[in-house]
Amino acid sequence: MGITLVVKSRPERLSLPEAYAAAAVLIGRLAQVHPDFREWWSNPRGPKDAFLPFGDRKGIIARMEEDEAEFPELKEKGAPGLLLTNAGDEKTWKKRGRIGWTINPSFGDMRLSIGNPEQAFERPTEIIWGILKELSKVPGVWFAQTNVKQRVGNDLLLYSIDRAPFPHREFLGWMGYVNSPLAAEQVPDAARLERQGNGTLILATEVLDLGNPAAIKQANQVEMSLADLDLLPITDPSFL
Repeated sequence: MGITLVVKSRPERLSLPEAYAAAAVLIGRLAQVHPDFREWWSNPRGPKDAFLPFGDRKGIIARMEEDEAEFPELKEKGAPGLLLTNAGDEKTWKKRGRIGWTINPSFGDMRLSIGNPEQAFERPTEIIWGILKELSKVPGVWFAQTNVKQRVGNDLLLYSIDRAPFPHREFLGWMGYVNSPLAAEQVPDAARLERQGNGTLILATEVLDLGNPAAIKQANQVEMSLADLDLLPITDPSFL
């Protein structure tokens, strides 16, 4: 099973030093979740390139400058995104869950993917919940969702495509955040609700197994409740 946590926030136009500083704050948040999240690296750009430690401020900013030069049409939106991982070599990267983290403040988007959370962590649900909790604290965050990719039989399934109840709305998936206070009676099928700031963290089901009809039904019921509360944004108005 693999997961991708997506956190959506208000877009920000940052300079390169500001983008680096903002990413450093985010790393500080995740460092509280697990020791493996204390250090991060920028991925190699090619076969002869090396992992670049995030602590190398000058080197990281130089890489962002290279991205600006390669994609000048995006420069007016602010600093380019950062792609980070929590290991400085291939072997450690695989051992720590094959994690990739994209931070893109210009588009108000963060994406953290874990290739094999069940192998990397003793309590994967609590680790991913902890990541969600920390990243949802960032000012301007208004929504978060967790997609699940899993092989069931001979099929490789993705929750958002193969199991989500609405083709025209955002999905919540395994767990997420909505920028609204919720009470248990409003989302009765949720495994866990936790207030955070002006919003609510939601765990739809303890484990979102795409081959388990009961888990899928529970996650779908949670999303139906959120849709009734108008908390799952419309993505395709043509379905209405």
